[in-house]
Amino acid sequence: MKLTISRFFLLGCALFFFFSAAEAQENSPFSRYGIGDIYPSQSIVSRAMGGLVSGVTDIQSINTANPGSYGFWPVFYGLRKPITYDIGVSIDSRTLRSAAPVSKYNSTNFLPSYLQLGIPLSTKRNEALVFGLRPVSRVNYSVVENSRIPDIDSIQTLYEGNGGLNQVYFGLGKRWGSVSLGVNAGYQFGYKNISTKVGFVSSSFLYYRSNSADSTNFWGVFLNPGVTAHLKLSEKVNTATKNTETYYLNIGASGTLQQHLKANKDITRQTFFYGTSGEVLEQDSVFKQSNILGKVELPLNYTAGFMLIKEIAPYVPKWGFGVDYSAARWSDYRSFGSPDQLNDSWKLSVGGEFAPSPLTGKTLLNRATYRFGFYTGKDYINADGNGNKIQALTLGAAINLRKFNNYDKQLTLINTAIEFGKRGSKVNNITENFFKFSVGLSLSDIWFNKRKYD
Repeated sequence: MKLTISRFFLLGCALFFFFSAAEAQENSPFSRYGIGDIYPSQSIVSRAMGGLVSGVTDIQSINTANPGSYGFWPVFYGLRKPITYDIGVSIDSRTLRSAAPVSKYNSTNFLPSYLQLGIPLSTKRNEALVFGLRPVSRVNYSVVENSRIPDIDSIQTLYEGNGGLNQVYFGLGKRWGSVSLGVNAGYQFGYKNISTKVGFVSSSFLYYRSNSADSTNFWGVFLNPGVTAHLKLSEKVNTATKNTETYYLNIGASGTLQQHLKANKDITRQTFFYGTSGEVLEQDSVFKQSNILGKVELPLNYTAGFMLIKEIAPYVPKWGFGVDYSAARWSDYRSFGSPDQLNDSWKLSVGGEFAPSPLTGKTLLNRATYRFGFYTGKDYINADGNGNKIQALTLGAAINLRKFNNYDKQLTLINTAIEFGKRGSKVNNITENFFKFSVGLSLSDIWFNKRKYD
């Protein structure tokens, strides 16, 4: 079993890097601004509950969005210290609609979500260590705009861009009594290439097209602290099942400190023509400057909330319900000292979960955990100056493929999440409807356990 899971984890690493390196196929004009379309930082478990992270302490995934949860793992696992592998991928389907001119565009994309490894270090000191990598954002768009100069000619403008931001990180958490503190720290790196190509439509054989292109690389460290309090409200013994049922209130908060990423930029202003294979061939260089040094400043963001939970075993919830609020000051964003068409963002998440019989269920449906939620808020991109409202409904389930055993406490879980949502409203010319299906595998293995029988 250990060998099989280890091989699966290595395969997951290879697939993750493959799909991260592959060119994304989404075409979102929103990704032109800031650092692009931001990927969810939450686990698949949290995404199914509207994005709740502050009060999530169950054992079904690694909650890296709030590192304050790390200190609770060793309590449940006892002396055995299972290692947790957590892999997530998503299928993202989008429909872009434009009011003027009336048009529609559909795209479907397969995207990696995260690859994580959690290691409980000590049951006596309640410590845990996490390693992971994930995409933070993606830039990918190709948009054509047709216009006309009166009495002269029609003009076609092509806006294109690609790139994104990625993170590799480690986290450490420790619990003291009912309070756990944790922190993620790591390195993030990425690039953003954008260009605007303009040319006359019918007279293109007389005039060369113009190309204005900026290519930026950025990198730096980040710090993401978090705290979680697991407060007991009441406790009773169920006379029918003989289980001790405990009610808890989880309160948590986390955030990422303001970042000053180092960056360099290349600027190109040129006239060009297309080659036989569609490549850009320079006719004349109007302006070029390479390796311009600067900074990309990302703002402070934070999340805080609570979750009311009924547990039937330590950190094994029968049901839970919670609320989170998150915000970020994207108006503080700067790239080489310049702001972008962004505004401060916020999000309110509400969600919950229910498990019919997580420990003793004889069928997959009885052992499964069912989740639901919704979120609403304001997106950080403000392309047209009217703001973008964002909202979505979420559903999901965790299917436990292995029946729980006290002797090994190992897990083999498939976590799923579905999101139906919309970005933008009637006040925006361009709106985006999206459907996201995410699936994650949470697998465990026992390392460092002393043999008592051979």
